[in-house]
Amino acid sequence: MRIGFDVFGNIALIKFDRSMSLSDKKKYALQYLSSHKSVTTVLEKTGKFSGRLRTLKTRFLAGDKTLEALYRENGCEFRFNVESCYFSPRLSEERKNIASLVKSKERVLVMFAGVGPFPIVIGKHSNASEVFSVELGRDCCKYALENVKRNKLIDKVKVVQGDVRRVIGPGRIVSGTFDRIVMARPNLVDGFLDVAFSVSRKGTVIHYYGFYFEEDVSKLKELILSEALKAGKRVKILRVVKAGDIGARKFRYRADLRVL
Repeated sequence: MRIGFDVFGNIALIKFDRSMSLSDKKKYALQYLSSHKSVTTVLEKTGKFSGRLRTLKTRFLAGDKTLEALYRENGCEFRFNVESCYFSPRLSEERKNIASLVKSKERVLVMFAGVGPFPIVIGKHSNASEVFSVELGRDCCKYALENVKRNKLIDKVKVVQGDVRRVIGPGRIVSGTFDRIVMARPNLVDGFLDVAFSVSRKGTVIHYYGFYFEEDVSKLKELILSEALKAGKRVKILRVVKAGDIGARKFRYRADLRVL
């Protein structure tokens, strides 16, 4: 019997084997609560993250009836709704790694920022001059702003709600050029690299995430080089590393590239 877990502070989100009955799931949830004192709510994950906003369907099983999580990582606190706001605790170390790469006084842009985990960890653990957090989902942005205040970063992290294609670029809300751009994008067909290139300059470092089977990872480099050519940019791919798995033999890869 296969059971998968994600724990978001006070909320445990469990993916059960299809063969389990609802009564057995509820019994398991009560046992889980009794043995994990920091968890006060158990939900069943009833579907996959879906759509541009990466929303999720759950079923309440036991404990306090809430969808609002309070989660801590890397010395930061995050509050969010587990159904309306995508959040991956498995990227905790990845967020810390990116923050460690940020140099003093850098201007940083995070696209597809959700409730602000990348921008806030960067803001907390680096000497960046300012960090822009851009996210399409209104609910996520509401929580992102709350999380920025909660972590006392209101003067450093700027939350912008909107489609990256509409709010980023010359003459738009998020303009100028950035020293570092983080693209923790959803698993969509659109690569959005042209948006990043529109606010990059010589020396800009872009952390670009893509989802590939191991044997197809060369397509990630091909995509980057093709999009750079279209944008009239020369780039150097510094490295490609695995940043987590998302399925059988399929991984989230991060490509680090520098604009030349």
